[in-house]
Order: sequence, then C-alpha cells, then structure tokens
Amino acid sequence: MDHEIKSLLGGEEIGIAFTDKAITPWGGMILFGGLARQIGLESALREAIPFHPTSPNATDPVEITLAFMAGVLAGSRRLTHIERLRGDEGLRRILGIKRFVSDTTLARFFRRFTVATVTTVFESLMRWQIGQIDIKGDVLDLDSSVIERYGKQEGTALGYNPKKHRRPSHHPLIATLGARPWVVHAWLRSGNTSSARGAEAFLDETLALLPPENSVSFVRADSGFGIEPFLRRVEEKGLRYAIVARFTKGLKNVTAGIESWRELEPGIAVSESLFQAQGWSRARRVVLVRQRTQDKDFVRGRELFDDPAYVYQAILTNRADAPEEIWRFYRKHADVESRIRELKWDYGIDGFCQKRFFATEAAFRMVCVTYNLVTLLQEKLGIKVYRTMGTLRAQLLACGAMLGRSGRRTILRISLRGRWREIFLEALRVLFPSGTINCATVETG
Repeated sequence: MDHEIKSLLGGEEIGIAFTDKAITPWGGMILFGGLARQIGLESALREAIPFHPTSPNATDPVEITLAFMAGVLAGSRRLTHIERLRGDEGLRRILGIKRFVSDTTLARFFRRFTVATVTTVFESLMRWQIGQIDIKGDVLDLDSSVIERYGKQEGTALGYNPKKHRRPSHHPLIATLGARPWVVHAWLRSGNTSSARGAEAFLDETLALLPPENSVSFVRADSGFGIEPFLRRVEEKGLRYAIVARFTKGLKNVTAGIESWRELEPGIAVSESLFQAQGWSRARRVVLVRQRTQDKDFVRGRELFDDPAYVYQAILTNRADAPEEIWRFYRKHADVESRIRELKWDYGIDGFCQKRFFATEAAFRMVCVTYNLVTLLQEKLGIKVYRTMGTLRAQLLACGAMLGRSGRRTILRISLRGRWREIFLEALRVLFPSGTINCATVETG
C-alpha cells in the first residue's frame, strides 16, 4: 500500500495502491468494436487509405485511424488528448491494435494528406458508409458554420463571426440528412469564404456520393444559398427545394405590397408570390411567413418595416405544396444546426487543428466518419430516440472493465449490474450474434 486517505464523508480510511493489470474506463468500446467488425470497417479503411509504410517499425495507418476514432469517442478534442490513451492497455486489447500512437505520430499521419488524398479517401469512406443505409427520398440539408482558431494555421482568415469578432476562423460547409443524424459530405474552407462560395460544386460532389437508386429528393438550406447559380443547379438536378431568400430591396417591396395574408394560428400568417430578383433568369415562387413577436418568445425572421410587431421570413421553393406545408417542411432544417453543435461539443470537430490546412481537413472529415458510425451503432442497437454522443458515452461506452484470464481464455470483466448489465448484454447479442455471448463474458468476479 503506497498511500492512505480518508473518505470525504464518514472518514473511512482507504488505502491507495497501484496495479499493472489491464483496467480501462472504456469497457463499452467493445460495442464499437463489434459494430466495426460487423460492417467491415477495417476493410473499408484499408481500401480507402493509400499510405503504405515500408519501415518495419512503422504503425499501420488503419491502427492509427482506429486510435484516432477511439480518442474522439472518448471525448478528445486535441491530438495531445489521445496521448492519454497510450497507457490504457485494456482499450488497446479491445481494439486489437498493437499500440496507441503518440500525438506526434498522429500529426505526421494527417500531414500526409493532400488535396488529392483528402478527396479520394473520404469519397471512398462516405460512399461505403452510405451503402449501409437507405436514404431514398430523403432530404439533404446544407449549412455552414464558423470554427474559431487560435494561432496561425493555414486557411484561417478574418470573416463573418457572430460571436468572436476579429477572430481568425475556418468556415466549413456541411451536408446532412434530414431523416437521421448523418453527415453526407463536408468541406473545410477558409474563414473569409462566403456561405455559397463553391456551393454548386459541393452539391455536385455530394450527389455523386449517392447511388442513383438510393438518392435524396429534396434540398433545404438557409439564406446563404439563396442565389441564382445555386438555385439553378438544384433545379437542373431535378430536386425539390426550400431555401430561405435574402430580403433584398426588391423582395421587401414585394412583401410590403401583399395585402392578403392567411392566418394559420394567432400571430402567424402566410402568403405567397412570384419573385424575380435582379439578375435572375426567371421568377420563382416565394412563400412568405409573417409572425407576431411577443416578449420572451423566440421567433425566427427579420423586422422589415416600421412596425416592429412582426418579423418576416421568405422561402424560395419549387414545390407545389400549400404555403404552410412549405414553412413546416423548412422548419425541420433547424435540426442541422443541432447536429453541428453536437459535432463541436461532443466530437471536437472544431478541434484537432494543425498547421497545414489539409491535415486539419483530414481530421475534420475523419470526425464526420466517426459521427456516422455512432449513428449506425444506435440504429443497429434499435435505439429509437437518437442519443447524443455525450449521453451514449455516459450510458454505454464509459464503464470500468478489467482484462483477465480464465484458463486459456481472455476475459473482459465489465463492472455493471442491475438493468445496465441487461442493457449491455442485449447490445452484445446484437453486435456479436455468433452465439458466443454469455454471462461469463461480463462477469464481475
């Protein structure tokens, strides 16, 4: 016994000692391992990653990638945070990797990515992931975000930043699905890039990732994408859309001239019109929503006129639905903002920043791949109400476990009891359906 303390309440004497046994706080990572084996993650990574080290002492790039994913699932936000897992022998054995690499090895791995390898690697991984799900007729949500940066990294620049003015940033573009938390495609862009810059090419790349027989039918986006070139590209692709319009002077005049508003409920009314902005090739349908503001109520829209009692929202669309249905359809676009917040808070997508731009983008997009794997894990486990990574980490992944032996067999003894043990056992039966799961696998003795 190396040290002795007293408990906070009651003053019970407790001895402190150290052990070399393979104990891990991440026993629930066995579920991630089960999913990875079931869907063929190792094969997909080997096919996608083009790096083939020749040194006999070099770490397998697939093992480096798995170590990075494990770090993201464990709550890391920097490469140095993943360094802490190097001493976790239990987690290393669960993943089946030879060793957890250092943060410098991770940095060297991501520095090998160029614009070409970022494109090829993540197109391959995204196509493989999309092949695991059915998205026919789904909605594609497009949005951009601001990621503040500290220091001097490639691609950081001063741009629109609603929270931290004059702070260099990156301005990523993300495409998600409307029916499930899933990142279809992502770009990392310079901080001084406008929301719609490159949006047509981004849409082309996103749709190219989807098989023709299993593709989306609708597009939603905010006002940053309400420009003629992007609208025309969406229409050329045969997609139905609901995209917020910018309140230019011409659209304000159209809104001011509307006399017929149909009230949906007290304080909310809708109307519609045809609108052709200056420079547009033709007029498009615009659905207008007028909402009465109330103290302490959150109402989306803009004040346009002298009367501050109302705020207005305009939605460009080529759908034939009633105006209220267009509005209700677009309101679900807010989910993408929740997903971006989760990517930042729970997955550290705003972390892992490195000097080189494409190294940062490679880490950024690898986090997106990990995010999709977590969504797939929940669907495999039959979790009906999506849980954020923070909740999933607390309920399933973070549980104490110790590796030991029983005869010639390796045993993972997981510290769970009561209903949590039953939940975990059921998850094991789903992810390891070979019939080898038994109570001894999670014994506590």
